[in-house]
Amino acid sequence: MPLDGSMVLALKTELEKEVLNHRIDKIHQPEADEIIVITRGQGQNKKILLSAHSKYPRIHITNLTKTNPATPPMFCMLLRKHLIGNRIIGIYQPSLERIIELEMEGTDELNQLSKKRLIIEMMGKHSNIILVDNQNQNIMDSIKRIPIHISSKRQILPGLPYQYPPSDKLNPFGVRDFSEWLHAMQSSQGRSLEKDLLTIFAGISPSLAKELCYKASLDSERLFNTLMDNEKEALYLSFAKWVGLLQQKNLIPITYQNDSGHYQDIASFPMEHVGYPHHLVFDTFSQMLEEYYRIRDEHQRLQQKSQDLRKNMTIKRNRTAQRLQNLNNDLEKARKASEDKIKADLIMSNLHHIQQGQDFLETYNYFDEKQPLIKIPLNKAKTPAQNAQKFYKRYQKSKKANIEIKRQIKKTHRELEYLDQVLLFIEQAESLQDLEEVRHELVEAGYIKRKSVGKKSKLSGKTQESGILHFQTEEGIDLYVGKNNYQNEKVTFGIAGKNDLWFHVKDFPGSHVILKSGQKDPSDEILKTAAILAAYYSKGKMGQNVAVDYTRCRHVRKQRGNQPGMVIYDHHQTLYVTPDESIIDQLKKQRP
Repeated sequence: MPLDGSMVLALKTELEKEVLNHRIDKIHQPEADEIIVITRGQGQNKKILLSAHSKYPRIHITNLTKTNPATPPMFCMLLRKHLIGNRIIGIYQPSLERIIELEMEGTDELNQLSKKRLIIEMMGKHSNIILVDNQNQNIMDSIKRIPIHISSKRQILPGLPYQYPPSDKLNPFGVRDFSEWLHAMQSSQGRSLEKDLLTIFAGISPSLAKELCYKASLDSERLFNTLMDNEKEALYLSFAKWVGLLQQKNLIPITYQNDSGHYQDIASFPMEHVGYPHHLVFDTFSQMLEEYYRIRDEHQRLQQKSQDLRKNMTIKRNRTAQRLQNLNNDLEKARKASEDKIKADLIMSNLHHIQQGQDFLETYNYFDEKQPLIKIPLNKAKTPAQNAQKFYKRYQKSKKANIEIKRQIKKTHRELEYLDQVLLFIEQAESLQDLEEVRHELVEAGYIKRKSVGKKSKLSGKTQESGILHFQTEEGIDLYVGKNNYQNEKVTFGIAGKNDLWFHVKDFPGSHVILKSGQKDPSDEILKTAAILAAYYSKGKMGQNVAVDYTRCRHVRKQRGNQPGMVIYDHHQTLYVTPDESIIDQLKKQRP
């Protein structure tokens, strides 16, 4: 069940209990569509999360700590100016809609009493957070500005009067008896029962509409005008029972899970039609929403933030590959320049045969075993010796270019390997922190610009180490896996000892894996497990019989002048393994 009117009512009730009469202490905006309001009251602090996310809009008490931008966005600064120090005097939900209003009272710049409302509209892609001045009901600003070219029906801009989203639905609390409900339902226009309930009454989601039909023993796809009188009465009783639960505020935060334990749905009362094998009841709706949306929200934001970074680095990678191709072409041309020396030598050996003004020399190529007859073009305005000198100069120039081109090819090849490595780590990022570490690395390397002007940022050792994967074998031997180049450098040259074993997939970008074996020789099974980890966290993840090199860490060295995580190694052996996700899952369960 999505966040419907029932759940919003439960959240309103919970917020009244937790933060009513609290004072606003701090306000942060960690995301473009998300606000954190920290309140103080009754000797304790509370954090309210307001999210206008297009897929997961919500409001609830949160315990999560998020990183805030170095420079607060303009909307955040406006909220701080007008709301910090204010007291929450009211929390409202108009007409069972997916809207919650936090009414604040404080003093303005002239020390006059002032009231404002912070309104969150939780309506999918139309979700928004809006600050309204109670004195004139005008919008002061919003987290998403909606001009006329985006919506001709309802604009949300500073200075415009605030109006609720247009709705012609009936408030279920206003339906007093069966006759009023029947009158409302008779406006059906040939829709299914599910769509009738959804369209006519506020606060009902598709999942809730199906549940009301299910409890009345009716198919939600039936048409209202096909129901018998007793079936209509049964549907009304199901509807009235739901309204009674809302009026009594007898709602339960409940989640439904599949056999794997993954959350599939949430509800504000037991849902019988969903058919999931497991359910879990939480103490509060805030706890439930935080747990349910945390992984979904982070995954969604991770996808959004990695998309631009992946696109940017893919363009740079393709340009680097094209530059390498051009350099190889130039090298081939430079190699052909050796023919210029042969031509110059042949001219010098035939000086006595060449007449001034001759436009070509035809002679045998004595430098070729087959001694073919070749034709060498000459400049009639130059002497034979000057023509030879021209070919010698071209040869010398190409010889110098050949040395520089080889140097550039080596450098460009290393850069291409590095960019392939970066793209892999962007793809493998499991958290926003992983992605931020990759972004930080690219900023330091000069591939992307800093987000804001200021002091040079630096990831702490604690931050870098926190993302490193740590596993343990059944024998208690530690395994460490780096998920980006900074972490690779950390595990190889920080965590590992010189006698520990180092693993890396052969000829592919991938993670450094450290087996903390010391001077001991681990069993073949443990070596295979470490090799599977190296293959799994690499470009060869989907391959069969993937080659993985391993050696003692003392034989692994940094590449001079290269980017973090790029190494050379020797004295290695090779194992061939097939990445097995079940083994990885088992290792994750054994993580210390």
